[in-house]
Parts: sequence; C-alpha cells; structure tokens
Amino acid sequence: MKFVSVFIASIFLSLHLGAVFYVNSSLLSNFFTPDIVSLLFFIGAVGNTILFLFAPKLIELVGKRYLLFLFLILTAISTFGLAVTNTWPLIALSFIIHSSLLFMIFYCLDIFLEEISIDTRTGEIRGAYLTFVHLGIILGLLILTLFSQGDVLKPVYLLATFLFIPPIILVIFFFKSEFPKKHGLHHRALLPYKEWWRSKSVRRVTLARFVLEFFYAFMTIYTPIYLHGILGFNWSIIGVIFIIMLLPFILLQWPVGKLADHFIGEKEMMIIGFLIMGISLLFMSYLEASISIWIVALLCSRVGASLVETTTDSFFFKHVNHQDTGILSIFRLTRPISVVFGSGVGAIALNLFSFEKIFFVLAIVVFFGLKESLLIKDTSPSISKMSLE
Repeated sequence: MKFVSVFIASIFLSLHLGAVFYVNSSLLSNFFTPDIVSLLFFIGAVGNTILFLFAPKLIELVGKRYLLFLFLILTAISTFGLAVTNTWPLIALSFIIHSSLLFMIFYCLDIFLEEISIDTRTGEIRGAYLTFVHLGIILGLLILTLFSQGDVLKPVYLLATFLFIPPIILVIFFFKSEFPKKHGLHHRALLPYKEWWRSKSVRRVTLARFVLEFFYAFMTIYTPIYLHGILGFNWSIIGVIFIIMLLPFILLQWPVGKLADHFIGEKEMMIIGFLIMGISLLFMSYLEASISIWIVALLCSRVGASLVETTTDSFFFKHVNHQDTGILSIFRLTRPISVVFGSGVGAIALNLFSFEKIFFVLAIVVFFGLKESLLIKDTSPSISKMSLE
C-alpha cells in the first residue's frame, strides 16, 4: 500500500502539473509583458529555492507528512486563485505561491519513496515512478486540450484545483512516516555543501541534473510562447504536440531504469541523452510553422531528456539514502535554481537575439551537461547504495 499511495498521489499531482505547467507563461502574458513574465518565474523560483534550503530543518520541526499536507493545501488555494482572479496583483501573488510550492510537494514524495525503496532496484523503482509521473503529465495535457476554450484557461485551472483532493486524502489516511521527525541533518543551519562537494560523483550528477532542469525550465517558459504567440499554433494543436512530445517519458524511463540496474549503468545512456538533446536544439531555430516538423524536433529532444532524467535519478539515489535529506535538498535545488537561471538567461537572450535564436543558447548549456556526464564514474549494475565519502 505504501508504494501504491505514493504512486497514486504522484499521478494526480502530475495531472495537475501537465494541465497548467505549459500554459502558466501564456496565462501571465495576458496580464504582463514577456520581461515581467520572466521576472515572475524568477521570483517564484527564488521562493522555491529558499524553501529547499530550509526543507530539512522544516522536516525535522514538523515532519514530512504534515509539511506535505500544508504544501498541498496552499498550492491548491493558489491554483484556484489563478483560475478566478482577474486582477494582476492577485494573479502575480497566486503564481508566485504556486511556483514556490509545487515542486516542494514532489520533494516530499521523493523522501517517502526513498524510505520504501529497495537498494538493488533503485533504477527500476525510479524509472517506474518517473513513468507514472510523466503519464500523469501527458493526461494533464489532454485536459488542457479538451478544456481550454481558445485563449480562456479558467476551466483548466479550476479542474487542476480539484486534482489536489485525492492526494490530500491519501496524505491524511495513508501516508505514514517510519522514522522520527529528527533525522538526517540534526539541526544544521545550512545544507551540507562541503559534503556534497567532496563527493565527486554526487556533485557531477547534480550538475548534470541542473542542466536538464535548465532545459526543462527554458523550454517550459519560452516554447509555448513561441509556438502560440509567434508561430500561431492554437492551444488544441499545442496540446497534441506536447502529448506526443512527452511519450518517450512513459515508453523509455522504466526500461532505461532496469537497464541501469542490471546491464549498462547510467553513464553511457546519460551521454547519449545529452547528445540527442543538444543536436535537436540546434535545428529548432530553423524550423518553420509546420506541426509535423515541430513534433519530430520536440519528440527527439525529449527522447534525450528521458534518458538523462532516468539516469541522473538512478545514479543519484544509488549514492544516498532516506536520511540524506540535506544532499537530496541540494539535488532538488537544481529545479528552482534552473528556473532562476533559465528565466534570467532567457530574458537576456531575448534582448540580444531574435526569439528563435534562444534555442542556440539552450544548446550551449546542454553541452555543458554533456561534459559533466563524461566525467562521472559509472556505477556497476545492481549496485547498492554507497556512502557519500
């Protein structure tokens, strides 16, 4: 039941994520200029970063179950605010709260899942978990396609609000912690950066993951604006494109996780993933407003991303355990920090280049991730969790 509860909660949260994540920038663009949209993403990411910095301490003080419950309630309220608010100050406030808290929910699920995971099946378990997460995101995009009414996104956000109800119920009745509240960092004021830095393998896979999260943040903010605002695709078409784009995440991640456990190891597949991502991005600046061509380009980029996501998760969780909440916080900090850098780099790039050239900028960043993956010392199949020393 423990696995079932975590997986079901992750599916509903991913439904929510898929329904609103790719249209947040477009919703904000109805009220703000692109520069202000980038600023709001930046502020939300800073808020998320601050929460990640203090997450281990918060878990020690109140416990991860109650923290998860609080995050779910506040994120649901902020989503409802995005659905019903028509004034820019409340839209901005609701978005900042939503973007600050949403990925903290997935952080808490990470810890619950790590507690019940079996060491020699880490790759398979993480691959299966990521498969369910992305299946939820794809179904969430289907919600976007079916319930969006032209440029009116209110029905989508209303439905996304109600998707929080099942996870809230699961947390109340089925989520139990097998460990005392005070564990891991034991009142450290700061995250264990020195410990993280000394572990070369963990440090390099974290930097590789940062590049992947930068890719996600950059593409999430600017691809919908480009496809809808510049190329002129409507939301129904964009929803279909994104659904097809995300299919590699449900088709590849579970098998890739099993391969990493028993046959190949993570390094080689991580390198291949970064190469596919970078090459795909180099072509995007030249693409015209052709639905089929954009489907192929975005699909290829996500084939690479799915390989990188599974292998970075598998590699990282083979080197930590559930008590390393500080190290996990640093690893998951890559997500909000990538939004900080992604929105900042995107805003600068848009002031220096035409819109389509920003894909070149992203390709350069992706090749930095390739460099880190080349330096990683690969794990052996069926490896058990290692110490961080």
